[in-house]
Amino acid sequence: MKIKFNWDIGVMFSLIVFITFIIYIAFIFPHVESQLVSDRYYEDEMKYQEIINQKKNVLKLPEKIKVFILHSGIEVVFPPVNNDIHGFFTLFRSSSKDLDFTRSFKILSSSKKILLIPKKFLKKGYYKLIIRWKTSKKYFFEKDIFWNEKK
Repeated sequence: MKIKFNWDIGVMFSLIVFITFIIYIAFIFPHVESQLVSDRYYEDEMKYQEIINQKKNVLKLPEKIKVFILHSGIEVVFPPVNNDIHGFFTLFRSSSKDLDFTRSFKILSSSKKILLIPKKFLKKGYYKLIIRWKTSKKYFFEKDIFWNEKK
């Protein structure tokens, strides 16, 4: 049986596709698990408010944090402060969870305020550098970085 495609068939086909889509949205889609939903949303919101306050502390620093991409790795220059700096940095790779890593660091007040992330930890691609540290206040800094593996 050969069906000739005309307006009647087109309208019926469109209605069937539309009704199928609505049924999918109404009955199947709500049961899909999402990792973005948190059961502890109030606590998570309070933690995010702390991050906002820490970002404001970074803006109040006398000098901006400088990030340089060097042949040997990524160099982060902190503004001069009289206290020791201790904290941790995270290199977050959105394309692969296996390439994420976190390390702690401590910079003494008597030394230069430079943090070097060696190139052995880095693969070619985009990273989000997140640095959290503490002196007399807590600070949070993040910057998007593209590492081009240089031989």
